[in-house]
Amino acid sequence: MTFRLDSQTKARMTEICALLGMTTSTAFHILANTFGRAHCMPFSVKSNSLPSTVTHAQMLSDADNILSAFAQDYKRMAK
Repeated sequence: MTFRLDSQTKARMTEICALLGMTTSTAFHILANTFGRAHCMPFSVKSNSLPSTVTHAQMLSDADNILSAFAQDYKRMAK
């Protein structure tokens, strides 16, 4: 599997995992195994706010940002 994380999230996760004496890969394995045993998320998933309406322009902008990030990742991998 491949995961896409923003650099700040990745750095925070890597730092916390190191403090716990594990790699990020180990943390994802723990999450996946716990998810499989529990047949649900192993933690509460909720939102503090009501969902907002997303405009067509916002959806297009989000899609452009995602595709741009993919393109940058593929360029880095090609090097």
